[in-house]
Amino acid sequence: MNGVTIDAPAPEAAEQPQSTPPARRNLWRALVAAWALLLVGLAVWSARNDPPSLRDQTTVASAKATIEEIVGQVTAVVPAGSTIQDKGYAEKTCRLSAARDGVSVVRTLTVSGPVGNESATVEALAAALPDALTRPADGPKEGFYYDAGNYVAVHGKVTGEGTVAVDLSSGCRVP
Repeated sequence: MNGVTIDAPAPEAAEQPQSTPPARRNLWRALVAAWALLLVGLAVWSARNDPPSLRDQTTVASAKATIEEIVGQVTAVVPAGSTIQDKGYAEKTCRLSAARDGVSVVRTLTVSGPVGNESATVEALAAALPDALTRPADGPKEGFYYDAGNYVAVHGKVTGEGTVAVDLSSGCRVP
């Protein structure tokens, strides 16, 4: 190249990083293994001991047991002169997720009594269930709601002259 020379010094070799001492590497391995064991142990304990936090973690059989208990409480306080008709369980399929089917259960009780006593019947049925909410808050009662636990809802309402219907529903669950 027409007598051009470059007098640049040769590049120096880069310093090599020092390797981690074996004792320190073993300490990290032990800490990671202990952490993994702790997480697995807590997951197993939680799966066995924690109550369901979602409705689809419970079965239809457990919902029916809760519904049976509430039916016993409601039928025990049906006012004198009234009759109760139990329509039994109505099951229908539903979707728990995109990949999983479930079953929803509803049981309806119909209480029939003297015309004009609907509000008193609603109050009597709601009184049998602790913390049941009646509506309206003031004046003659037209219905009630109760959370029976285990993801079972109880709805009672006046459906006609002398008639009150009580629906006990489970929502979608594992069959």
